[in-house]
Amino acid sequence: MTKYTIDHFSKITGLNKILIRTWENRYNFVNPHRTSTNIRYYDDKMIVKALRYSTLVGIGFKMSNLTNLSEGQIDSLIINTLKTDDQTNKNSLYISQFIESSISYNQLLFHNTFEKCIKDIGIVKCYQNVLLKALERIGILWINDKISPPQEHFLSELIRTKFCKEIERIGFKKLPKENWVLFLPENELHDIGMLFAHLVLKMNGHNVVYLGQNLPYSSLLSLKEKNKIDNILFFVFSNSSRLILPEINNFLETNFSESKINVIINDNLLGENNFQKLNTISSIDKFINLISI
Repeated sequence: MTKYTIDHFSKITGLNKILIRTWENRYNFVNPHRTSTNIRYYDDKMIVKALRYSTLVGIGFKMSNLTNLSEGQIDSLIINTLKTDDQTNKNSLYISQFIESSISYNQLLFHNTFEKCIKDIGIVKCYQNVLLKALERIGILWINDKISPPQEHFLSELIRTKFCKEIERIGFKKLPKENWVLFLPENELHDIGMLFAHLVLKMNGHNVVYLGQNLPYSSLLSLKEKNKIDNILFFVFSNSSRLILPEINNFLETNFSESKINVIINDNLLGENNFQKLNTISSIDKFINLISI
């Protein structure tokens, strides 16, 4: 059983600690376990219940009314809310359901939520406004060892599979706009964002050579001989990649002088580095705007 402290319970559910304790005392919301030293902790089932309640309260339902409802009635409230026109409320529920599917290894819940979400707002906004936020909240738990690697991998792999199917469905253009090469440098393993960039590029009529994760940048030389490369895109998430960013940039500028070089990197990681040719993009949203122009 995964044990969650009240701090992590608060982060994943969005409830502050004072409100959690108030709900416990007033509504018997959840009954936390206690360690031998009387420190409270929570389990997966409590997380799932809290996600549902906190999301419903966040969109306007009263806690005093929710506590009198059965689990089936709570499910009905969620279903009915997803039928309304309030997209902000629906997105909140989608986020909650994606997190719940990860914690409980519920593939059917993930599939149904994904299909509803993309039908509702499309796959691009589903990633930007829903999946990315769910991954961020799951990531907080994973970084702090409060969610197991299989749970985090479970959600990532399901998203990866959906993106790959959509990329395959789009197929190839006989006359693509431009040729893009996508890769993650050595020691960069989180490829969901890059897969999404691949999908967005394909949706906008570009050809993509997708090289995947953990790639030694020197191996790109073999591409130069066989392909016209208009753009190179790579991602930097880790501090280790940030430290060798000047090295990667110098290599690409020297060997791919006719290609436009792009990197998606958070401003905090970029720091004061100033590269003459490298096009730095601070978020996937800005990349989408760039591609859609």
